[in-house]
Amino acid sequence: MDDLQLFKDRFAISDLLARYTLTIDNNDARGWASLFTPDGRFERGNIMIRGREKLERYATIHSKLGSWHITSSPLYSISKDGQSASGKAATLQVIATRSGYRIGAVGEYRDKFVKIDNNWLIECRRGEEVKLPEDPEFPILNADPDAGKIIQKLLDAWDDLGEPIPEPPNK
Repeated sequence: MDDLQLFKDRFAISDLLARYTLTIDNNDARGWASLFTPDGRFERGNIMIRGREKLERYATIHSKLGSWHITSSPLYSISKDGQSASGKAATLQVIATRSGYRIGAVGEYRDKFVKIDNNWLIECRRGEEVKLPEDPEFPILNADPDAGKIIQKLLDAWDDLGEPIPEPPNK
């Protein structure tokens, strides 16, 4: 892959990441789901939401939260053949509540992208929230009373739409 193509691909991935944030924050559930491959996955813990139909249903629930995402520090590597990429970015979710703005989640996205018909799509996006160092099992997403009630709607959506991530086969 030449330098110009690498630049174009990096720009296209940056555009994909911007569309991901802007579609979910502007209540475009179908547009958000379309950024994934047809069998794309959004993962959290040992659960995944797979396929555009379920992803769109998740985004519809998400659109009712009144939240905004700030994603930064993206660092991605593109494969030598230019057909896949992987990497990570930091993310912050802000939620509007009657008590003011609250932080809903802070964490990291770990991503796998593929290029299909010359378009970059999300094959897998894994969200990992920051844990309390002294108590990693503490339910930090529900800790704030105002934000916790809102975040619980997303956690319920994960329960309703998610399925277990299969264990990798033993080698």
